[in-house]
Amino acid sequence: MAVDDNSTTSNGVNGVQSSKVSPITITIISAKLHGVGGFLSKMPDVYLELIVDSDGVAKRTTVKKKTSSPQWDESFTIYVSESSVLEFKAICKAKVFDDTMLGSKTIKLSHWLKKESDNGKFDNTKIAIQLVGKDNSKAGEVKVSLTGNVEYTRRRSAGHRPASESHGGEASTSTGMGSGYSNNVSRQRSVPTSAGAPKPSSRDTIIPPSQGITNPHDEPLPEGWEMRHDPYGRTYYVDHNTKSTTWERPSSTPLPPGWEMRRDPRGRVYYVDHNSRTTTWQRPTADMLVAHEQWQSGREQALHQWEQRFLYQNHDDPLGALPEGWERREDPNTGRQYFVNHINRTTQWEDPRTQGLHDAPLPEGWEMRVTEQGIPFFIDHNTKTTTYNHPRTGKPVGPFGISGLPMAVDKTFKFKIAQFRYLCLSNGVPNHVKITVSRNNLFEDSFQEIMRKNAVDLRRRLYIQFKGEDGLDYGGIAREWFFLLSHEVLNPMYCLFMYAGSSNYSLQINPASFVNPDHLKYFEFIGRFIAMALFHGKFIYSGFTLPFYKKMLNKKITLKDLESVDAEMYNSIVWIKDNNIEECDMELYFVVDYELLGEIKTHELKEGGRDIPVGESNKEEYIELLVEWRFNRGIEQQTRAFFNGFNSVFPLEWLHYFDERELELLLCGMQEIDVDDWQRNTVYRHYAPQSKQVVWFWQFVRSLDQEKRSKLLQFVTGTCRVPVGGFSELIGSTGPQLFCIERVGKENWLPRSHTCFNRLDLPPYRSFEQLSEKLTSAIEMTEGFGNE
Repeated sequence: MAVDDNSTTSNGVNGVQSSKVSPITITIISAKLHGVGGFLSKMPDVYLELIVDSDGVAKRTTVKKKTSSPQWDESFTIYVSESSVLEFKAICKAKVFDDTMLGSKTIKLSHWLKKESDNGKFDNTKIAIQLVGKDNSKAGEVKVSLTGNVEYTRRRSAGHRPASESHGGEASTSTGMGSGYSNNVSRQRSVPTSAGAPKPSSRDTIIPPSQGITNPHDEPLPEGWEMRHDPYGRTYYVDHNTKSTTWERPSSTPLPPGWEMRRDPRGRVYYVDHNSRTTTWQRPTADMLVAHEQWQSGREQALHQWEQRFLYQNHDDPLGALPEGWERREDPNTGRQYFVNHINRTTQWEDPRTQGLHDAPLPEGWEMRVTEQGIPFFIDHNTKTTTYNHPRTGKPVGPFGISGLPMAVDKTFKFKIAQFRYLCLSNGVPNHVKITVSRNNLFEDSFQEIMRKNAVDLRRRLYIQFKGEDGLDYGGIAREWFFLLSHEVLNPMYCLFMYAGSSNYSLQINPASFVNPDHLKYFEFIGRFIAMALFHGKFIYSGFTLPFYKKMLNKKITLKDLESVDAEMYNSIVWIKDNNIEECDMELYFVVDYELLGEIKTHELKEGGRDIPVGESNKEEYIELLVEWRFNRGIEQQTRAFFNGFNSVFPLEWLHYFDERELELLLCGMQEIDVDDWQRNTVYRHYAPQSKQVVWFWQFVRSLDQEKRSKLLQFVTGTCRVPVGGFSELIGSTGPQLFCIERVGKENWLPRSHTCFNRLDLPPYRSFEQLSEKLTSAIEMTEGFGNE
């Protein structure tokens, strides 16, 4: 690696070349720590640690003996710039083993400059800091004071709006949306109303939730190491002991037992786990190992739940009834279905409704597609012509493989599935494709097998074989393979996907996946894998967010889609949308800061955005660009690779007659929803369990079939899947969040949902019929519903 050794920053603070360094005095006053000591345990000895700009030397208070409310009043002089980052850690002093961190909080100084200072001046300004534990619980509060002047540039962009409470409380915007903000660093102040709500903080860091990745600047560099930046602003590290450089940040923390660091022939660092005989590109941390253990431990329970998923039961087949004289049976030895023709007393494996499609595929150069009205037609790429007639029979084909065009187009989900299944069967390839994998190396073996095959061959009938296991695959082994592999891609060691917000069952692409050098190849592989699951009618373990399905369908992402993915940013943008930012003197610009793996990055929403102020005239454009950026930040290449892999198996256009909710059901299946469990684990606001609207609601839910129950669940929670532990384990944007029904609005209002809080706004309807009509609209409508 060629690196210019003279590429140092002008001030040496956090690699920022343009910010001026100023001395300020910070006084650690006191703390109140939660969960320290107890009835049977003694109070610990505690101290507070302050680190400036991550790689700075830690400032430590004296150790206070056996107290959960230490008083220090100790002052430190630190050198900071506007872009400096301060980290506070409350630590339990150990006598024998390593000290234990009780809670921590990382603060951008610019946040305090905008909220607590007067033009960059602090005059004994007292601030309360909320500490957070490793499990995201409240660990306590630290009180500090600041004195000094910092050169401060008042340039702002949209960030996170602070708020009065962490739950979607009563402080609401003019749209009636609950505000789900938390003010972690604030002075004591009264709860604001919508009229007097504080403005969104400007240029706040937008921190994506990580999956097994910790901030690389949490610890100082080892002795003899130095951090520098090359002319392109990239961070690298100089080892003065060996006179070498590396992109990998060195760590003085020893690896866990059984782990070893190695380099591949290209000099890239990777880590070997001799315990499980696996490797990973990420440096193992305690958090990552805990996440990996949790991922493994829940697999058996998740498999049991997954096996109960369905689209339609056998007695409710989307292909319709069997022809007269036919019967479906199941082989007791293999579980494979076969069909009996009682008219001529014969049996066969092929479904008579689609018989011959696999054995007699379309001629070479032909392709079948479906119009927007659901009518099949055929393309002859040899002559560049189209026809409604099947190239083999010369007759038009209906959506179920029956000659003759349909008299009327059915728009039900069941009918759409039949259309899609027939489309896949018509474009299938004869014979089978064999995929042989090892259970101990499932991900890598599957990757090699799928990527070295011609993508069109993946349309053949699947024949999955696990090494060392005898048996014929009549569908059961393939179903198991799809579950195991879809579960494997969640492995935090691969760093490919992450959970959306605090939710534990909806996935989005991890912007930090680049720590894996081959991540784009893996995303192309996963795109092929997802296309195979849809083509062959198999389910995967855990699905994506609804906005990701909208991307697959090439549908426009809206502000409402942001709510289930990033509730805090959503509420900030709603505040901007509903208030006059010129009157509020917001000083917004078309630029946004965000944090990725501990580094602050800046992105211009449009060319020259740093110098383009946002006003009422261009506010809508700003919001649209901000929402688009939020769904694409750092994942453009990964998404493109995923779609390339998917399209190589079959075109995404084949899915065009599904909406995003139906696509999730098609890929993940439906569960048998336990309404009694749902009702037991529901809370009410401004309603009581005995309220007539609540009684009608549950009467309505029990009248629905499983498909519509799943869609109702999607509408309120953003996903059709129930956690393994049932409705009691529903997760919202702030952690565990039970299903909630709240009385909101007037009887002529439509119901609305808050997916980040699993909350349904149910107006006080006057009759069961009115409630049923409004909720049915909510289930069936997907675009922009709930925004009045």
